[in-house]
Amino acid sequence: MKLFKENENNEKLGIYALIACFYFISMPLSIVPLPGGISLLKVLSIFSGSALVLAFFLLEGKNEIQFNSMHLFLVLYVIYSIGSLFILYDPISWANLRGIIETTVLLFFISIKAYNQREKNALLNSWLIASVITIIAMAASSVELGSSDRFTIDIGGGVEDPNQLCGYFLLPLLICMEKSIGKTKYKIIYISLIIIMIYIAFTTGSRGGLAAIFATIIAYGFIAVKGVANKLKLLASLTIVFVVFSVVLFPLLPESVTERMSIESIVSDRGSGRLDLWTITFDAITQNNTSLMLGNGLGSTIQFLHQAGSRSSVAHNHWLQIWCDQGFIGMLLFFIVLFTGMLRSMSNNRNITVALFGMFVLSLSLTLYATYKPFWNLLMMSAMNYKGRGVE
Repeated sequence: MKLFKENENNEKLGIYALIACFYFISMPLSIVPLPGGISLLKVLSIFSGSALVLAFFLLEGKNEIQFNSMHLFLVLYVIYSIGSLFILYDPISWANLRGIIETTVLLFFISIKAYNQREKNALLNSWLIASVITIIAMAASSVELGSSDRFTIDIGGGVEDPNQLCGYFLLPLLICMEKSIGKTKYKIIYISLIIIMIYIAFTTGSRGGLAAIFATIIAYGFIAVKGVANKLKLLASLTIVFVVFSVVLFPLLPESVTERMSIESIVSDRGSGRLDLWTITFDAITQNNTSLMLGNGLGSTIQFLHQAGSRSSVAHNHWLQIWCDQGFIGMLLFFIVLFTGMLRSMSNNRNITVALFGMFVLSLSLTLYATYKPFWNLLMMSAMNYKGRGVE
């Protein structure tokens, strides 16, 4: 098959990379429920992980292992997380820890192999395919959230959080923008995808999601685009997107959704109640020196929120929640993992750096549990090694 043959640079698309691509493409399936309280992606993750182990030991990979600083800091974070069980041990804390460990193991197997340039491009394109699947799912089976005129995807009876849905598009948006300023005959397709993804983000009514998307677009122009000519091309592409969106699509949005974007709406509903959640969480953090530095245990934020009368199970701010659960030390370790991923991607894939920055913005109004695959899959991409580069 042509897929497995060498290209002009003598690069093959290996089985190992194809398994990783399959896992990334399956990302939207994380919301599909199955009997037993697991998702379809959980089953596919087990399949992908098992296939990676077999491919690693039997087919390829053993001679191309590369560890880097991402792996080091992530191991330190996992070890610290295990220690959190001494502070709080219950079904919720164990479920959180198990999710962190399982995702980290998968991250290791996907990222310790050195990929060639062809495989790198395939991995990036798998994100683009995942975004197209998400777009199709939104068109075929979107569901309204109550009577709010806000929409999100419904696949197999599983409904995605509208804030989380926006995170699916951060890296695909960057890929489309990069291709739209490059030499390609499919420029109009990539510009159309940009418009569609931004429109879907607006239909969710997610203010945090839109803030992350626009922060990502702005950061892309400063960080990833090199040369005045390319910056002008990007500006031209975004101008087309803005004109088409403003004239054709924005008027189609329900008035209740557009009103949510106003400062008055944010102030009146206290950021959809997030300000109250942040206050409760911060009070739990600062109740004593132990909770300030070591936290109250994985999943403890839920207890504090419920004790305060809130029905929410998340603080809607990843950094406050991890601070409450794992203390300042845990929060610092996790930030180092994120920052290291952003820093090392600057040398081999700046789109990942920018997408992680967008995820950081999103994390200010969202909790990034290990079940939220767009974020953790980006961490996997940032931890990857590529042939021809030194080991950190």
